Amino acid sequence: MAKVIPNQMPLSKGAIVSSNDRDYAILEVADLNKILAKDLETGAKVLLTIGDLRPPQPISTAGAVESVEIDLSKIPESDWAIAEQRRKWLEPLLVNQSLYGTRTAEQIAIDAGVNRATVYRWLDAFRRTGLLSSLLPMRGRAGGGKAGRRISPEVEAIIRDTIESFHDTEQKPSITETVLEIRRRCSNAGLRLPATNTIRLRLKQTSGRERTRRRLGEAAAFALHDPSKGSIPDAEWPLAIVQIDHTLLPVIIVDDEHRKPINRAWITLAIDVDSRVCLGMYLTLDPPSAMSAGMCIAHAILPKEAWLRNLAIADHITWPCWGVMGAIHMDNAKEFRGDMLKMACREYDIDIHLRPVKKPRYGAHIERLMGTVTQGLKSVKGSTFSGPDEKGEYDAEGNACMTFAEIERWLILFFARYHREVHTGIGMPPLVKFREGLLGTKKKLGRGLPARRLDEETLRIHFTPYVERPVQGYGVVIDNVHYYHDVLRPWINAPHPEFPKHKRTFRFHRDPRDVSQLYFFDELSGRFCAIPYRDTSLPPVSIWELRNAQRAAKAKGIDPENEKLVFAILNEQRALEAEAAAKTKTARREAQRRVEHAKQRETKKQTMPTVSQPAASSAPPPAVRGYDPDDIEALDDE
Repeated sequence: MAKVIPNQMPLSKGAIVSSNDRDYAILEVADLNKILAKDLETGAKVLLTIGDLRPPQPISTAGAVESVEIDLSKIPESDWAIAEQRRKWLEPLLVNQSLYGTRTAEQIAIDAGVNRATVYRWLDAFRRTGLLSSLLPMRGRAGGGKAGRRISPEVEAIIRDTIESFHDTEQKPSITETVLEIRRRCSNAGLRLPATNTIRLRLKQTSGRERTRRRLGEAAAFALHDPSKGSIPDAEWPLAIVQIDHTLLPVIIVDDEHRKPINRAWITLAIDVDSRVCLGMYLTLDPPSAMSAGMCIAHAILPKEAWLRNLAIADHITWPCWGVMGAIHMDNAKEFRGDMLKMACREYDIDIHLRPVKKPRYGAHIERLMGTVTQGLKSVKGSTFSGPDEKGEYDAEGNACMTFAEIERWLILFFARYHREVHTGIGMPPLVKFREGLLGTKKKLGRGLPARRLDEETLRIHFTPYVERPVQGYGVVIDNVHYYHDVLRPWINAPHPEFPKHKRTFRFHRDPRDVSQLYFFDELSGRFCAIPYRDTSLPPVSIWELRNAQRAAKAKGIDPENEKLVFAILNEQRALEAEAAAKTKTARREAQRRVEHAKQRETKKQTMPTVSQPAASSAPPPAVRGYDPDDIEALDDE
């Protein structure tokens, strides 16, 4: 008997939810943040706030699979391709529940080569978790795949090279010809021939705009894959397509202590193309990075009630927008092209589309939103306006008066107003458009409220940058800082599963604003664990502070690997900056960055993952009842 632990909470009609330790059945969705529900015990009908809902208590179900975390980095591309194909097969049933038990389900089973019960098991697993990994083949088996088999790296290399140099060319060979060519090359090399279906899955997995460009040319790729005439196809529902970008806010802010200017802050925004609502934001004093993009996406997906409560404005402001988006449009900045975003988005079934270089029309919606925010900030004291001509003789630094926290609250209030004002592009307020797209109108059915993600900490970890390292006898070293926890003990000097002469590397996620702990996926427990400094006396620091201190240590002839001396220099730098903060803007900015990073650590349970609390790297065994070591006398040598 295994407990069913859902990763998301459906909000569709008939779903069972819990509020204040009572279970209810959803009768109707009344609004974006309200549902009409029936008390399962008394039968009374009540209006409940969605933010107060929780999934019902886990029940024991025979044959059910317990929802545990898996290490996404260990899943081969072939398994991802199979999961994506299963997701496409299930699409009709996911969109229309009335097709259950019909010929559609039977046809899916025929196409997939399985029985109808297996199709329904796939459907139940995906609906319960909302994760593409729930459709992976042979999930939970250590070897994966049929009988744990894996294609050899040599065959994988031949498949990749043949697809690139033979299939994706202007000659446009057919799939059958490509399959024969791959098998021919493997035979010549004396390698085991890959199955035809395996090669076809690789071709599906690598299909896209680049293949169309290589085989048919740029014009065909533009016509088939790119939006045109200022509109984006398929953005007909809320959360279908979301655009993300960064901008430097045009307003000088002041530090918390001296109330003196410290320059400007960066903001990352996410806009829903269909309704024009702002789905998420991330404000920081740090330059744009993969962390900024990941935190903005996580903020867009997750509910915002807890975040607003932390800012003490939840009593009069609502932001009822959340849900996993279908696709994300981003530009070609390096922070959007990293492996972290690709892997996290694939797990949550999100397609990534990078906009073509020097073609801003593809990001018109997010550009317009950032322009709207910029225009709104021109009325704030300390605004830098659009440039010297518009600024004139206005003293932006002399008039600056808002702190980082105050500008964050100002932006929340700005979006609350923006969501309720008529948007000229759609002819109605964005929040009304968002509501109609989800709940429907008299003339058009809605897509339904998105499921609320329950695995918030895990989701944030997946959208946090990572590095890969082997586990040594002393733990893990990243940026010349040592980390250790007893959870790493079984993985010390672990050999690579395919190349025994090499050590196996593991993925360690970390928050650049606080590198005092890492997040490690432990395969034995099936969850993420926090790995602290090996020397727990060292203070929490950001990656930027740490690297500055290491550069200063190197300039003084100190080995950057000497943790104690590097952190001593860091403490000395902090003291000097504190003294200079009243005099220089740069010092005030660095001090304020530390303040904001410290705030993030204080509210980490809501804003960053805290799946496993860091503990001491080793601890004494528990006391034994009735045992007093002082009563024991040592034996003589004789």
